[in-house]
Amino acid sequence: MFSWLARFIERHPDLHRFSLYVWRLFPPRLAGFLKGLLARKWLVGAVAVMIDETNSPPEVLLVEHSYRSKGAWGLPGGSLESTPGDPNQPRNGASSDDVIESALRREIAEELGIEITVIRLIRIDAIPYIAEEPGPYRLDFYFRCAPREGFAALRRSLNSGQTKPCSPEIRQIRFVPLTDLSKYDLFSSDVRFLTEDLPRHKSTLATIDEN
Repeated sequence: MFSWLARFIERHPDLHRFSLYVWRLFPPRLAGFLKGLLARKWLVGAVAVMIDETNSPPEVLLVEHSYRSKGAWGLPGGSLESTPGDPNQPRNGASSDDVIESALRREIAEELGIEITVIRLIRIDAIPYIAEEPGPYRLDFYFRCAPREGFAALRRSLNSGQTKPCSPEIRQIRFVPLTDLSKYDLFSSDVRFLTEDLPRHKSTLATIDEN
């Protein structure tokens, strides 16, 4: 309801100008509280794209999530937790430059028991709706990553059972050929990234890697 009201006001210039004038009269804390009600809620996620290109065809690391009845398989990652502090009080320190990458490394280590190296940001995807998880708008950061010990070592560890899910949220960890993605019940946003976005970025990434 509140988001609808905000969009209605924005579509009427005179009402919008008047609302902005009134807004300036609000005490800062009241303005912040109202903004929280009126603004769209976003869920920020970090996603690890680990593709072993030494195999033919290349294989991507996927995980099976226990909490999804549909779209259970997908790329590993997680949502960013709120940063420590009181939103009603000034903050003295600044966040680190790699706050999202750090959160991704932590999520992968905690849930999969895998230490990763974050290589580069591939894509930022703003997603208004996901059929499997209707709710807040999503802002997903897709990062090209690699196992810290290398793909060969990770495969050996997975095959031996030494590396296995560390969280009840994850059922399985598996390397899947990019040509076999249709055989899996994949999370819709990850399907779009792997089948549409990734091929478009592939030539660009190859050029960067060469340099």
